[in-house]
Amino acid sequence: MNKKKWTIYGTIAAAIVFAAFATPVFADDQQNAMDEIAALKAEVAELKAANMSENDKWLNERRAEETRALVNEVLADAENRVSLSGNGSPVTVNVHGFLQTRYGYNSGGDVEANHGFSVPRGRLIFDGDVYGVGYKVSGQWSDGGEFELKDAYGTFGLVGMDFKFGQFKTPFLREVLVDRVDTLAADRSIVAYTFGQGRSQGIEFGKDFGKFDFRAAYTDGFNSANGAGVQNGYALTARAGVDLTDWWNLGAAISWNDLDTTDYWSYTVDTGVKMGALDLTAAYVGVNRDAGDDWAATFTAGYMCMDNLQGFVAYEYGRLEGATDDLSVVTVGVNYWLNDNVKWTTDLGYSLNGIGAGWDLADTGWNTSSDSGEYLLRTQIQIQF
Repeated sequence: MNKKKWTIYGTIAAAIVFAAFATPVFADDQQNAMDEIAALKAEVAELKAANMSENDKWLNERRAEETRALVNEVLADAENRVSLSGNGSPVTVNVHGFLQTRYGYNSGGDVEANHGFSVPRGRLIFDGDVYGVGYKVSGQWSDGGEFELKDAYGTFGLVGMDFKFGQFKTPFLREVLVDRVDTLAADRSIVAYTFGQGRSQGIEFGKDFGKFDFRAAYTDGFNSANGAGVQNGYALTARAGVDLTDWWNLGAAISWNDLDTTDYWSYTVDTGVKMGALDLTAAYVGVNRDAGDDWAATFTAGYMCMDNLQGFVAYEYGRLEGATDDLSVVTVGVNYWLNDNVKWTTDLGYSLNGIGAGWDLADTGWNTSSDSGEYLLRTQIQIQF
C-alpha cells in the first residue's frame, strides 16, 4: 500500500517537473510563430506597396509620354502658324478685328424718346502677303445679324507706284478714310455719311513721297460696294495730301461720278493740326448736281487731358438743296482708354436746327426732326483684338 502510494506521488511529481520545464519552451515557440507571421505580413505589405509604386510609376510615365506628345503636336501646329506670319514665309496671315457695343438715348425737339442697346459693328479682318502681293479681306456683323463684306482687295508695286484692286474706300473724304476704331466720337458725322464715298469696286494707283502723297482711282461710283452701284456707272477720283510742317497738313480731293441716269462733281478740302496734346481738324465738302448744289463743313478739337483720357468737341453744318433747315449739330464727349485695346467713348450731341430727311443718318442714332432741340446721348465700348 505504501509502495503504491509512493509510486503515485512520484508520477505526479514527475509531471509537475516536466510541465515546469516544457511551458517556457511552448511559449517561446508560440512567440516565434507570431513573430514570423508578423514578418510575413510586413513583407507582403511591402511587396504590395512596391507593386503599387511600380504601377503608379508606369502610369505617371505613360501620362508624361502622352503629355509630351500633345505638347509636341501643339508646338508643331504653332510652328506652322508662325511660318504663315513670318520667318521668311512667302505667305502671311494676320487675323484681327474689333467689336463695338453701344447704348443710345435720343429725344428732344419733336422726336419721341428712343433708347436701347445695340452692337453697331463686329468686324473680322484678315490681311497679309501672298508671294509679294498684299491683301485685306474684312466682313462685319451688325445688329440685324447680317454679315456684310467690307474690304476685299489686293496691293502690289507697279512701275514704282502702289497699285490696288478689288473693293476698298475710294480716296476722297478724309473722315471716311479714318479707320472705324480711330473715330473721335462714337460714330462718324452726319456729313460723312451724306457726302462720303463709302466703298466701291475698282482700281487705284498711288504714291507716297513722304511729305506729299497722291492717289487716283477708277471705280463703279461712290457707295457701290457689293454690287450696289448702277449698271454702267463709274467714278474717277483723285486725292492729294501734303505735310506743310511736322504739325500741319492739308488735303484735297475731287471726283466725277457718272451713274448712268445722273452725274455730279464732288470736291473736298481738309486740314489737320497736331500740337502736343491738342488735335484739330476741319473739312469742307461740296457736290454740284443739275438739281442744285449741296455742301457741308465739319470741325473737331480733341485734347489729351491724361495719357488715357481725351476730351473733344465736334461741330457740323451743312445745306441741302430744297431742305427747310440747314444741318447744325454740336457734340461734346470724352474717350477713355482702359488699355491699348479697349476704348470707352461717351458723347452728347445737340441739334440747333431740325434734321431734314435728306440727310443720311445711318447708324449715328439721330432721327429726322422738324424742330430744333433734338439731342443724342451715346456711350460705347470698343474692343480690338
